[in-house]
Amino acid sequence: MGMYDYLIINTDKLPIAKKDKELLGENPKWQTKDFDCILSSAEITDDGLLRFRRFESYWDKNAVSGFSKATGIKGALCEKNHRWEDIPMHGFVNFYTHDKNNEWWEFYAKFTDGKLVEITGGKEERTGNPMVGKN
Repeated sequence: MGMYDYLIINTDKLPIAKKDKELLGENPKWQTKDFDCILSSAEITDDGLLRFRRFESYWDKNAVSGFSKATGIKGALCEKNHRWEDIPMHGFVNFYTHDKNNEWWEFYAKFTDGKLVEITGGKEERTGNPMVGKN
């Protein structure tokens, strides 16, 4: 599957019914591969602007991570100087997730001159298992 970034967006901005917003939950973990794919975050603000969470990374030889706890070896890649940078996007951003019923949702946010113009997409239709009946 590879690396990705998270996308933060208010579900009220999505072109879906209230019952679907409830199915997705308050803060779904949207993923996108349209940025740096470093497990950082992008955000479409309520004002329709796009921004990306930037930071500097460094190695802390004394940090304790999950790996450290399992192996006893200290050290971890850490972040500092977090900041949000506006992205003057002109094009599309694709983002996707699954809901509480494991249904797939995918959207495209269209930006013109750095401003959100529209969002299209929704729940993917089930077409059945493509492997059924194949030899």
